[in-house]
This record gives sequence, structure tokens and C-alpha cells, in this order.
Amino acid sequence: MKLAKVISIQIAVLLATSSFLCAADLYVKAGSGGNGTKESPFGDLWQAVDSAKRGDIIHVAAGTYNGKSGCGNFTIKTPNLTIAGGYDQNFSARDPFKNLTILERAKDYKGDSMGLGDGIIEGKQGADHGGLVIDGLVLNSASRNSYYDDGKINAKDSWNGALLKTNGKNIKIRNCILINPYGEGIASTWQGPENEVSNNFILNTFYCAVSTRSAQPDSVIKITNNTIAFCWFQPSKGGGMCLFVGSKGKTIIENNIFAFAQTEDGEAGFAVSNTFGNEDTVMKNNVFFQCQGGYYKFMDADKKNLLLWKPEELKQLNAKSDDFMLEKAEGNAETDPKLVPDKDYYEKFSNFVASKPGKLNMDFLNEWRRSVGLPLQAEPGSPRKNWGMEYPLKKVIPDLVSKLPGKGVQAAGPFQEYKGAAAEAAQPGQPAAKANANVDYKQVEFDTFKKGAPESKAYASAPVSFKAGLGEKRMTFLLNDAPNSDYICIELLKPGESYPTRNLTYGYILKGTDADKEWEKLSKKKDKVNKEGGVSIKGKATYIGKESYSYTTAIIIDEIVK
Repeated sequence: MKLAKVISIQIAVLLATSSFLCAADLYVKAGSGGNGTKESPFGDLWQAVDSAKRGDIIHVAAGTYNGKSGCGNFTIKTPNLTIAGGYDQNFSARDPFKNLTILERAKDYKGDSMGLGDGIIEGKQGADHGGLVIDGLVLNSASRNSYYDDGKINAKDSWNGALLKTNGKNIKIRNCILINPYGEGIASTWQGPENEVSNNFILNTFYCAVSTRSAQPDSVIKITNNTIAFCWFQPSKGGGMCLFVGSKGKTIIENNIFAFAQTEDGEAGFAVSNTFGNEDTVMKNNVFFQCQGGYYKFMDADKKNLLLWKPEELKQLNAKSDDFMLEKAEGNAETDPKLVPDKDYYEKFSNFVASKPGKLNMDFLNEWRRSVGLPLQAEPGSPRKNWGMEYPLKKVIPDLVSKLPGKGVQAAGPFQEYKGAAAEAAQPGQPAAKANANVDYKQVEFDTFKKGAPESKAYASAPVSFKAGLGEKRMTFLLNDAPNSDYICIELLKPGESYPTRNLTYGYILKGTDADKEWEKLSKKKDKVNKEGGVSIKGKATYIGKESYSYTTAIIIDEIVK
């Protein structure tokens, strides 16, 4: 009874003096060599990405960032991370379409493809990277591609992969330029109700610019105010499509510009594909222009694959959306968005289209050529002579900003501000917590947590410190305060024990914290670590509520130290 009273006093003091650790701010400026503070930024984005903890915000100044050893790949393995580019050199102002923050492979990269993900930005498979916000970055794949002397892409020697690829919940991509992949622009296994693709230029893609094909049930993906243009057919995959809607989830498509989707031998070339017949799709106030295969392909309620490609059919779609497998549709129209593409690029692109016009009105195409200063008549020729050329990044802003109010990218903003609160003392066992010098972690023996031990229940919710060996990662989630959506579960062994043993309890680590990173490092050599005496654990002891386990107290871990 006396022990329980002492522990209760410790907990009361802990609760009175502690608070949550909030998101930290990390800073990156090309050419710097610092430690990530505003005054001394990291020199490359990969350093900040690898250093970041759960919920951190990375602020990136204008410049070019090539990644570790120039590989052009940035792997995200931390939840609730925000990467915001577009800052000026002293981080006093942010304008993503003025202060270009470019992520690309170094042109003199000497490494190989072993271990590199498909994307320039890629969520690590198996690591929680949900809640990711990417805002104000340029992802340019031109340096991952190979081009012939005449500018045509050399598909065989080009990097076949999406620019941005994720597999997490609630992913947000804002105010970016995604350009020149030999593959998709954005490919994600969309999960959760708060996904967003907004105010982006997605240009010169192959197969499709944005795919929701792998969206999960109950997901919601809002695709708004994007300018998606120059979508190429990709041999062996198909396309080119601006947007491919999956069979699951809800995709909301609003105020986008879909322009210059290209077909080959009548294959695809349409702006929006809904060929899975997803009737939870919303399509409002979008602009369609020069999409060679048509506006909208869909599977209707009778399982017929149908294609809208005439202006009068768009009016029918707007009037009665459910006939076209849409939850809602209104305001969609074929309209010239008044873009001014690079002249040399567009001449080759339109000559390619002229070889087989598909559903296009060639009079309209040729008049538009004249308006941008090209000869009135496109010259039909070999399609592969004018195929997949690099689109010059410097010709995106302001040339591809639409003159139509509210449609496509709004290059003048406003742009969201991101600011993490200063780190404060953390309450053990709470989100983003770590060991706190102000907390009295009571030193205990491992068998304190054993069933029947006098102190096992008395230490419930108490801050404790003890030695343990490291076991395997498990899926044994026993605590309401440590759900598997946010935590990993690991075995903690009694010091000196080895498999097989029942002398173990369970530890729970919040994903993306210091403890999580330390576990990932030490778990790779846990046999050696255990032989050398194990690790020191600090955290909150919690009674699991079941007497069927040998050890009835589990630990929400704040710190692991070798």
C-alpha cells in the first residue's frame, strides 16, 4: 500500500509538470552545411528527411536538390511529415512558383538502380508515412531519362517509374510541378478520407498523370485546380490519360484543366478514365482541351465501356450524371484555356498528333497552332519521330498558367504557412513523447512486471526504467493507448534470456519517434546487442488487464539506449 502511494505521488507530479512534444522545424538550403536549424540549414533535403521525426516540418529554400550521392530519390519513412518548398534564401517568404525548389537526379550520377524506389519521392514500403504533405516542390525526371539527338525519348534507357509514389493514409500534394517522367506523375495506394492533389502542374507524363487505380475502400481523393497536360501513350502499358479513376474510394475532380492527351493506334488518349465504373466519382467545372482520344471513358451500369468525345455529350453528362457513372457532374466543358506551351516542343507534339488525329478537330488544332506562332498546318509524319520530348521546366511559369478564372493552377496563391511549435517536455507514453529529464523514471528490475509480483499492478501508468533484451516485432496489441495504427509492438526479453522463452513482455513504440529509429537500428544486430547486456528502456508501465500472460505489465516506450 505504501509503494502504491509513493507511485501515485510520482504520477501526479509527472502530470502536473509535463506536456506534449510538438512538431519541430527543420530547414534546408542548397549549398549549406549546417545541422538543420534556420540559422544553419542542412545542405540537401535527404539529410532532413532522414533526420525527421513524427510530425516534423521541413522548410526548403529555392535551389536544386539531388539526394544522397546524387541518386534523385527521397524515401519517406516517417508519419505526419510535411515538406514545404518555395522559400526564399532566408526563409522569410514562400512562393512555390517563383522560388523553384527542384528535386532531380544529378546529371553526373554514377550509382546504379539497386535499392532505388520508382519515385523521386517515395514512401517506404512497410514504413508508416501516412499524413505526408508535399507542398511547393518541383519533381523533374528529365535527368533520369535518356533522349536521342533529335530530342525523342529513348524509352529503353529511361527510368520507368512514377514521380511520386506512396502507400499511406491521407496524402496531400499541393502547389508542385511534376514533369517529364517516363511513367506516371502520381501513383498511390490511396487510403483514408483526407487525400488531396491540388494546384499542381502535372506535365509530359506517360500512361497517366494521376492514378487512383489502387485507391482503397472508404478513401476520398480530392483532385482540384490542377493543370494536367501532354499525356503520352506508354508502350506495354497504354495511355495516355490525364486521370485514371480506380474501382474503390471516392474521387472528386473539380476545376482542373485536362489538355493534350495523346493516343497511339486508337489506344486511350482521353482526359478521364472511369472504366471500372466507379459511381462515387464527382466531376465538376473541369476544362477539356485537345484530348486526342476524347473527354471521358466509362463503364456504365450495363457493363458497357463507352466514350464521350463530342461537346454535346458533355452537356448530357452535366445534365444527368448518374447515366455516366458519376455521383455528381456539372460545369464541365471543352474550352481553350489559353496556355502558351513551348513553341519547339508543341510543334513536335502537334506533328505527332497530326499523324493520326483520332477524335480531334484538326481545324481547331491548326488554328491553335497559328495562335502560338506555328505554321497553320501540322505536318503528318512518323509518330515516333516526335515522341516523348523533354518539356523545358523554364517554360512552365507563367506560360502554362490559364487565363480562365479559377481553372487549373492558381499560380498567385495563396500558399499555406507551415510552422511547428517549439519542442516541450513530453509525458511518457504519449504521442511523440521521449524521455524527459524532468521525469523521475523509477529504476526497476525486469521481473517487476511478472504475474504475481507484488509491484506489477502498483506500477501501472508509472514511469519506469529497466534493462531488457530485444526480441522480435509482433502484432500483439493489448493496450488501448497504443493502437497498431500508430505504434509498433516489440518483444522485450528478460536480460540474459534467448529464444525460446516465455520470460518476456511487450513494448509499444510510437512510429516515427527517436525510439522507433533506435529500434530500427538496433534490431538489425539484436543478437549482438543482447549478448552485450541488452538495452536500457524508459517508458510508461501499463497493466494489460489479462492474467493469462507470464508478464502482465507492458511498456509504452519513450526511449531505447544501448
